[in-house]
Order: sequence, then structure tokens, then C-alpha cells
Amino acid sequence: MRNSLLISLPHPWRAAALIACASWPAVAQHGNAASTTAPSSMSALARLLVGVADGRPTGMNGVTRLTGSGSSTDVALGTACRELTRSGPILLDTATRLDGCRGESGKRVVFHLNLVRFDATREGTAAFMASATPALVRGICRNPDVPVLGRLGIALVFRYTGIGDRPVGEIAIAPGRCEQD
Repeated sequence: MRNSLLISLPHPWRAAALIACASWPAVAQHGNAASTTAPSSMSALARLLVGVADGRPTGMNGVTRLTGSGSSTDVALGTACRELTRSGPILLDTATRLDGCRGESGKRVVFHLNLVRFDATREGTAAFMASATPALVRGICRNPDVPVLGRLGIALVFRYTGIGDRPVGEIAIAPGRCEQD
């Protein structure tokens, strides 16, 4: 049953949570629910960032704010992340919550994702992230918005925490990374 759930998952972050569930029985008892969409009151760029975190393409609405100079892109990403963070947290599914993001200088966005039932203190967390990273990168890159952001020079970092905001790991998608596979 668990394997059929993993195969049918629509995005990589939910897959990471369920892969973790298979490894940690305390988490395995919880199911999967439909993702929550970004509030329509958000700007197009903030909704694009929610789509990137949720693994759903947005048609690149809001991308025009990212085509200027590096500093104007940094300002736009910072503003969109503050808007997203104020609107959150956003429950992506029953196991994953988007707590927000931070725009950093150098066209970099750091997403803060919480695996709400994942005990990061359990033995094997580092090994789990190491083994899950290639699948997560492939899943992230399958969202057609992500390679376009990479071509615009934007780096994406997905920082995962578990119960008590304890670090689980992070996935970094540097510009051009999605074209390597």
C-alpha cells in the first residue's frame, strides 16, 4: 500500500515526507491530502514561489519581475518571500507545511518547509536525506517553472525541518542544475 502511494504522488516534497514515513513508523500512520493553493490575494510572483515549493507549475506568472538587474531581482524575490511568509504557514499536504521563504542577495530563494510529523532526532535522518536527494532533485526539476528560474540565474534552496524545527536537510538547485540531468 505504501509503495502505491509513493508512485502516485504529484510532487517531490510529498514524496520525501512519505519516504520518511516508510522509514519512521510514528509518521507512517498519517495519510496524504490535496495541496492547498496559494491565496488569490497574493501577488503573481508570491504565487509562483508557492507553486515552486508545492511542485505545481504556475505558467510563470510573475516572472517578468525577475528579468531586470540582479539587485531589482533580489528586491522582487525578497518582497514576494515576505508576502508569502506573512500569508503562511501554508499546508501543502498532511505531512508538509511551507512556513515561508527568504530572498537572499545573489538571486537566491530559501524555502522553509516543515515535515510536521517527522522526528529529525531519529537515527538515520542524514542517511535518509542523502538517499532521497537525487529523487528530490529530479522531482523539483520536473516542475517546468524551475528550469526557467534557473535560466534567469535564480538559485533555489529547500530547507527541511521536522518536529520542533529540528533540521532534516536541504536541497539546493543551482542555476543550470536542472539541465544537467
